[in-house]
Amino acid sequence: MSDALRTERLLLVPLGKDHSGAHDAQECELAASHWREHGFGSWAILLDGRFAGAAELHFAHPGVTGITTDEIEAGWEIEEQLRGRGIATEAMRAAIDDVWARAGATHLVAYIRPENAASHRVAEKLGFRVRGRGLTRSGDPMSVYELRAP
Repeated sequence: MSDALRTERLLLVPLGKDHSGAHDAQECELAASHWREHGFGSWAILLDGRFAGAAELHFAHPGVTGITTDEIEAGWEIEEQLRGRGIATEAMRAAIDDVWARAGATHLVAYIRPENAASHRVAEKLGFRVRGRGLTRSGDPMSVYELRAP
């Protein structure tokens, strides 16, 4: 399997230390460690060679009610000035297609805060369905989504 994914507009490469100037350094280190330990993980999204965001796929962190740590969590974060252009959907489609084969996952989960309407739309476009309610680590309510492998 390739260490890079290409879509019509985007290049996805494993998120790691090289991206800490554009993305949270601790998240970059955790992503690099996840790749080393599990053979799959989060991707840096590059648009025209520049960092555009992250397509996250990793085992869920503890402390989120409604998701267990043996489930693979999907998430997306796009640079604010690039939002609304379909980048999250395009990147996540490629990353999800890859994780089915790379990790042998049977399903993915995502959690989204109620006020994040854009992320709810992305989840629905990707085929995620609401599984139930949950709580973030800080105790805030959120919706838990699930996507079953094809």
